[in-house]
Amino acid sequence: MNWGVLRGEWGAVTFVLTVILGMIVVPLALYLANVSPGAITTPNISTASGARASGVATSAR
Repeated sequence: MNWGVLRGEWGAVTFVLTVILGMIVVPLALYLANVSPGAITTPNISTASGARASGVATSAR
């Protein structure tokens, strides 16, 4: 290996190593972010309500 070329092109070597590292880290991070322990459950909450007084006093004219 010619170390003179490596020293002269350290920016290109660093770029290539960064791209290779990114090809490993990004898919791994995406996989781990989307792994869930089970199905997502939503609570069964009824949002319907009957009519009731608001408690706000209004002036009748």
